Amino acid sequence: MREYDHPLRSVLHEEVHARPPVALWPRDRVFSQAFLIDDATRQAQLYWINQLSEALKINIDPHHGQSFRILEIEPSPQRIILKWELHGEFASISVMVQQESLINEPHIQSRQRILQRVAACFQELGLQAPEMSGGLRIAALDIAFEDRGLVADAIEIAPLFNNNTLLGSHILTSQRAQLWTDLQINDDGYISYLVPNLGIGSRQAGRIARRIIEVETYRMAAMIAFPLAKSLSLPLKQAEKELSQISKDIASLHQEQGIQTERDGQFLATLSALASRTEQWISDHGLRFTAADAYSQLVEKNLQELNESPVPGVQTLSEFMDRRFQPAMSTCLWTQKRLRDLSDRIARTTQTLRTRIEYVNEEQTQKLLMSMDQRAKLQLRLQETVEGLSVLVLTYYAVSLFIYMLKGLKAGGYDVSPELAGGIAAPVVALLFFLINRLRRSKTARPQ
Repeated sequence: MREYDHPLRSVLHEEVHARPPVALWPRDRVFSQAFLIDDATRQAQLYWINQLSEALKINIDPHHGQSFRILEIEPSPQRIILKWELHGEFASISVMVQQESLINEPHIQSRQRILQRVAACFQELGLQAPEMSGGLRIAALDIAFEDRGLVADAIEIAPLFNNNTLLGSHILTSQRAQLWTDLQINDDGYISYLVPNLGIGSRQAGRIARRIIEVETYRMAAMIAFPLAKSLSLPLKQAEKELSQISKDIASLHQEQGIQTERDGQFLATLSALASRTEQWISDHGLRFTAADAYSQLVEKNLQELNESPVPGVQTLSEFMDRRFQPAMSTCLWTQKRLRDLSDRIARTTQTLRTRIEYVNEEQTQKLLMSMDQRAKLQLRLQETVEGLSVLVLTYYAVSLFIYMLKGLKAGGYDVSPELAGGIAAPVVALLFFLINRLRRSKTARPQ
């Protein structure tokens, strides 16, 4: 790398080379298992694969070694190869073993012999078998690639699958290979697949194996959401019915009785409880439904890449998935949509109710302000009335004092008429007090 290269260029480029398929030989048998993991079992997986790499004295790839490894346990010609992949929610372990002859008995019988041989190899290395690497097994497949003639009728190979009903198809554009399975879990937990072919490339065979493995693994990972969707069906129906009834009650209450804040508060409390319940469902199961959607798309993508074409009278794997798997995924998607719609409806109803409550509060505030304004006007009128009476009272006392003064002068010998002088002074004094009071009121009412 040069100094002007982006520091992540090498890492980003190597991502296109991550998780390559293993080149398969004409009679390779692929045993693939997938394990759901959590934080603890993730560490157990890493410890197990590191111990295996150390026992085989294989260096760890610096770019992808923590999520993908291909290890040769036994060399050719009876080679055993292990492919380990670590994903977000699961880890997959595939063991590829070269079988000596074509299968002529049910898969489970020859499978037991081969897996005993694989277990013996791990025992010699001092390690546990892949089944004990950590996590709960969610998928297990046995895919047999055989360089044999293509099958014209399912009856020819039905004994290899215990005479169960088979799914089958021609695969690839060249139709030089077929895919056969009964999609049944055998007593040892494996699902058997047979891929007869007329000579296909080793890398092409590896890609076919990867697609079959991913179809089954992602299908099972997606199906984890299905029981959750079924369990939410009745609670969701009840919640939707409850919300519908609340909306009707709100509408009828405001139409018939007018707006009532107390009842609105009760509705708001009920909606809040319903919203909490819905958000709890979304928090607990939303990620699972989102993952199911992503996994189902990967299943469909891998089925399309198999490029199936029908064998007369036999249902293909893609057709079977369309009839059985996709309806389950539709149920999960519909449940996820119902959860989101319910949450949105609750939010809209709550917002509408809050708006109406705010409107009620504003209306009550307006009425209170109007009442206070009316009281202020009444108080002002009362004050003006009192002020008018005060002018009369002040005039009376002032004229009375003036008359007393004049009576004193008259008693001193002066020729004055107190009553006449008081009569003349009364309107003058009253006018003076009136003007003083008006001047004071004008100063008080003047804005500062």
